[in-house]
Amino acid sequence: MKKHLLLPAFLLLFRFSNAQITISQSDFADAFDTVRMSQAIWNPLLDFEATGANYTWDFSELLWQDQYVDTFLSPLFVNPIYNITFSNLSFNPYRSNLSQRVENTLTTFPFLSNIFTNSFNFYYKSQASYLHKGIGMRVSGFPTSVPMSKPDTLYKFPMEFGNEDSTWSDYTVRIPNMGTFSHQQHRVNKVDGWGTLTTPYGTFDVLRHVTDIRGSDSLYIDTLNAGFKLDNDILREYKWITKDKDAPLLQINTQAGILGQFQNFEFVTKILFRDSVRFPPTGISNLGKDEISFRIFPNPAFNQFTVTSTLTDLHNPSLTITDLCGRTILNKQMTGTTENVDAGNWERGIYLVILRSENRQSVRRVVIQ
Repeated sequence: MKKHLLLPAFLLLFRFSNAQITISQSDFADAFDTVRMSQAIWNPLLDFEATGANYTWDFSELLWQDQYVDTFLSPLFVNPIYNITFSNLSFNPYRSNLSQRVENTLTTFPFLSNIFTNSFNFYYKSQASYLHKGIGMRVSGFPTSVPMSKPDTLYKFPMEFGNEDSTWSDYTVRIPNMGTFSHQQHRVNKVDGWGTLTTPYGTFDVLRHVTDIRGSDSLYIDTLNAGFKLDNDILREYKWITKDKDAPLLQINTQAGILGQFQNFEFVTKILFRDSVRFPPTGISNLGKDEISFRIFPNPAFNQFTVTSTLTDLHNPSLTITDLCGRTILNKQMTGTTENVDAGNWERGIYLVILRSENRQSVRRVVIQ
């Protein structure tokens, strides 16, 4: 009798271990939560497009190259000026209950990054949706609120396999002594898979959430009484989301050209995954503590990339780039906090980028495709 009962019990356990999950707003971070994320090295064999029902994604071979702890904030504790615009009041059209420090086009574009700094996104998370309500950043040193005239819907809840939604969003910001910058985009979200995901962090039941973003930027110049509009490349975000982990377990961002020989071809721009504490391998750890904040973009790169730091107190910064065998590829003094690097003649592979200033230095990896 017991043997006959064991088989149905086993089948029931197997069924529930492969069941679809449903994601709600409670599965994403609240204010004051933190998540540890690792940025992975791009792998050309990574099949990130494959998906389906009851699918198994095995990304256990991902190799981390950088790590950070992402902190979610209450809008009340970011800046009083921002809180005036994004206060969590029911009648406020820009109502927000969550904030996160996130760079945007204005703070990363070399021509504008000295004007626009310290950017924060403001969100409103409810039982129905997760909305991006606007941006708070310093414009020429002054804290400035930039609300979305139409909010951007990141997620709708409950999130289930087969869901699909789309939104238009936009914002406009004044550039001092120049003109006006406007951004508009159309987001399409789709839950196109469910199953099991394995990364270096573990194995989890997940939903696969894919986003297509098609946008444009416009710049109006006062002195010319004219402006121009530039359609952006297609941005795509692949996310694997599970319950009770506050953020996607894995996110792969790609960029697809809209013109020329790379039209519709996807380039991987970033791979992030939830992770535990990692330590640099021997040989890299003795290059120095990560004391200088700097970015490399794009990464992966093709013929060129840019190294830029948001710090303004760097004294005689120097840039050194080596391969993984320790051979020096580039060594030069920087004239500012931004340096464009020509990698057109480099072999494909992974390189170490070392930024030094007096007794401080930091190391990043860059992938040349």
